[in-house]
Amino acid sequence: MKYIYSSLLSLTFAALPVTVAAQQPADDPSVTTEITDSDEEFDLAVRQNPVEIPDEADDIDIPIPGFIKRSANHIIYNGADWSKLRAAFEGSLQAPVSIVHIGDSHVQADINTGTTRELLQYDFGNAGRGLIAPLRICGTNQPKDYVFQSRNSWNAVKLMSPSWAQTVGFTGTSIRPSSSSSELTIGTLDTDDYNPFTSATIFHNGKLTIKDVTDENGNPVHFRAVPSRDYTQIILASLATKINVSFASAGDLTLYGASLSGDRPGVFYHAIGNNGATYDSYNRIGNVGVGINPLQPNLVILSLGTNEAFGRRIDTASFTRSIDRLVKNIRTANPDALILLTTPMECHRSVSKTQKVRVRKKARKGRKATYRTVTKSTRSYAVNANIAPLRQAILDYGKNNGIAVYDWYEVAGGNGASTSWINASLFAKDRVHHTHKGYNLQGRLIYDALMDALREQPRN
Repeated sequence: MKYIYSSLLSLTFAALPVTVAAQQPADDPSVTTEITDSDEEFDLAVRQNPVEIPDEADDIDIPIPGFIKRSANHIIYNGADWSKLRAAFEGSLQAPVSIVHIGDSHVQADINTGTTRELLQYDFGNAGRGLIAPLRICGTNQPKDYVFQSRNSWNAVKLMSPSWAQTVGFTGTSIRPSSSSSELTIGTLDTDDYNPFTSATIFHNGKLTIKDVTDENGNPVHFRAVPSRDYTQIILASLATKINVSFASAGDLTLYGASLSGDRPGVFYHAIGNNGATYDSYNRIGNVGVGINPLQPNLVILSLGTNEAFGRRIDTASFTRSIDRLVKNIRTANPDALILLTTPMECHRSVSKTQKVRVRKKARKGRKATYRTVTKSTRSYAVNANIAPLRQAILDYGKNNGIAVYDWYEVAGGNGASTSWINASLFAKDRVHHTHKGYNLQGRLIYDALMDALREQPRN
């Protein structure tokens, strides 16, 4: 697998003085630590624009470090009945299994979810690439195994935009053509395994009229368009890895993404990720449940909570209500889908350390030296103490509502895990995101937990 985060902060860290929190003596009365407005702005930029993650060797069988709590690497069922999901996987040769994984920047780059997808599809079959979104058109990083591009001009909005000039879809993206006739190129890339498709379902709001479809060489492709209220399915007469779709739009047309299907048995692992996203971000869309319904999910995984932890104050009661709102929205539109909540692991946040130091004043030759006291400020890092109570809120919500939970916080190492991940080069330099190997490790562990759930009867 070849994936790379796009970098919008390539110079940020080089421009700031950074020290490690542990290097400052804890009992030094001249040193104070606080979270300033500048720290919050810095953290926001980091979470919405992840630093570059270098591509690494195609190795998903990486060693599992000793600090990973493998005994905790299982699904906490909380009374939820997963027998239907087991049956769905057992019948995956007859009907594809569909998993929808919704999250923040940890999901947007599709490294961890890409690992889980590859492993599940290796075991049960590759039903297709699944959901793709116009992330690059919206000006943000996009997974490297698909193309979603256009030569036309578009009005683009993404989930974390301060204001929305147009409707944002369940993918967290929205593009509106600037002209009545436009074209899109969508498909899979050969940076990964050959992954052809026979149909492409385009999700949109407003009328979409497909005019013609060509292959990457401009040759006509025979197709049949099947319009529906919220999407249009393009059924191809032959396999393709990339198609150019020309269409006409009438009125206020907006596009949200597409799903690529190979018309094969196996597993779909759809990933919906948006940098900086929270439960409330997806609640703001209002119809996530309706949006994912055409994907026919058997399981919906919600991996959120990291970004909520970056406020100066947290309200666990409000956070719990936000979880409940999104869960109910999804359940109402997808009553047969299981829901799995995941907890965020321990991470760091930016803090400002100030210290009063004596500085020698300039003095004329022959005169006695004099000193003045100045305040020196440096940016440092500390464990984000807000993660732990939000993790507990997710655990409590799952237990109180009969919803399964994957406690990634505990699996990753629990309290103090962030230090272990930094020392093992599994954390990126922003100490929020992971390195490529870190995400590979996470994806492999989630896969192991899911396989454990499919093999065994519930243990809790």
